[in-house]
Amino acid sequence: MSFALHYVGDGYSTDAKLMGRQAVGKSLFRAIARRRPEGEVFGFGRGASRAMMDQLQQEGFSGRLVWREQGSTAPPPGFPGSVYHPGPIPLAMAHDRNREGPGAYSLFGVTHTLSSLGAMDSIGDLAGAPFQPWDALICTSTAAVTLVRSLMAERRAWLAEHYGATRFSEIELPVIPLGVDVASLARPVPEIEAARQDLGLAPGDVVFLFAGRLSFHAKANPAPLYQALERAAAGRRLVCIEAGQFHNEAIAESYRDAQSALAPSVRFLHAKGGEAGDYRRAWCAADVFVSISDNIQETFGITPVEAMASGLPVLVSDWNGYRDTVRDGLDGFRIPVTGAPEGGAIDLALRHALQMDTYDRYIGQFSMATAVDLEILSRRIGELADSPDQRARMGASGQARALAEFDWPVILHRYQALAGELGRLRSRATGGQIPWPLRPDPSRLFGHFPTRRLAPDWIVSAPPGREAALEDLLRLRMTTYVLDPVRLPPDMIRDLHRLAQAGPRTVSDLMAAAGGGGRPRLRALMWLAKLGLADLKPPA
Repeated sequence: MSFALHYVGDGYSTDAKLMGRQAVGKSLFRAIARRRPEGEVFGFGRGASRAMMDQLQQEGFSGRLVWREQGSTAPPPGFPGSVYHPGPIPLAMAHDRNREGPGAYSLFGVTHTLSSLGAMDSIGDLAGAPFQPWDALICTSTAAVTLVRSLMAERRAWLAEHYGATRFSEIELPVIPLGVDVASLARPVPEIEAARQDLGLAPGDVVFLFAGRLSFHAKANPAPLYQALERAAAGRRLVCIEAGQFHNEAIAESYRDAQSALAPSVRFLHAKGGEAGDYRRAWCAADVFVSISDNIQETFGITPVEAMASGLPVLVSDWNGYRDTVRDGLDGFRIPVTGAPEGGAIDLALRHALQMDTYDRYIGQFSMATAVDLEILSRRIGELADSPDQRARMGASGQARALAEFDWPVILHRYQALAGELGRLRSRATGGQIPWPLRPDPSRLFGHFPTRRLAPDWIVSAPPGREAALEDLLRLRMTTYVLDPVRLPPDMIRDLHRLAQAGPRTVSDLMAAAGGGGRPRLRALMWLAKLGLADLKPPA
């Protein structure tokens, strides 16, 4: 493994939130854990090594986790030179790296949604310092890399106009799709038959499946699909399964109202996205996967790839990342989409930027300014409904493509190759440390606040027989809230106190006797002095 995982927040878990970013992160984590179950996995983060190891073991991993604490300056032996973050790289991560040295290691992240204010700001940040040419942002589609380059160019032009900036870092922007576990998505014939029977489907029913968040304003508005299904329903027995979660009952009711009004001839079923059995049953019962995305929050779209891996033909809108994954006429069909002309929605963007409209309202309003070709959509629905042979041919084509292009071993190999390329670029790094502006050492920035400051030649002494007093102080929340296994361990305080009791000596001699100086030991000494367990005096 040539890179470490930045283990942070919900980046690799769906426990707190079930959305595309979390689902993909969990899938990546599982793929890494299972690829070499008895090998080494590298982790990077803040105090999360136990949590990462627990999750690895839940995925069947029995090897060794090699952990590097974020903010440390000494990587463990053999630790790789690249760190992966499950999203665009945060600005603070690059500043933290640069304090150690800009060539200390590489950072690479991955795009997910790019339409939120936070996401666009993070892309703009990548346009210059503190990022380096040996950092990278994986763009999951050609649509994503085009958008990223546009935002970065706008940011650089603004900096040039206002500050006369001419030197900008050019990070790597490789296009690598998201991955899926192809083997786990297979649909054995007995399971297909059982699922259709459980759902009460007749042999002549043709089932169209949508899977994902059920949000007409923030994912995909299903009204055009309902209309097209109704147009194609004449003489056909069409069923639509929507597998996913509604944010609330009001949204669920709006779906039911639209189904009754727009597609009374179609049978609709709902499978709960949070119920693994229901969700799996919906996938197994389907004949065609359909996703008529119209929302700018989508930049790749993992569910069509999952459908291809499942052997289903896919019917999708000709929209962003779908163009990279679904080959029109081979793996399914892409339906043309018409968007608003340039300049037709700047008022929507400004209202959102000024916090007059929420993000959901912003993207929902813009989705209503995109139109899928209903005539072509309804015709393609009819073609797929009438031809089991075509469905089987397209499903097999998509499954072969998923195995060759999107299976996690393939994607991980490309991540490994990227980490190697970043290492080669990093080997040519020049220059010294780059400080983190506006985030200096407080002991320097606020050094003029106190009367005086501790120096190496100051004399340290400690009265004997105060061990009990020390233990009493180590039990008080008021004095122990700063204790931490890395930054200020209690045992370090005890050891330093014991050495200080041996007799007066200079700060530098005391630090040497304790095994060396360093920020945690200096803070331990100040902790003892603050609470009257050590005396600090300048030289006479």
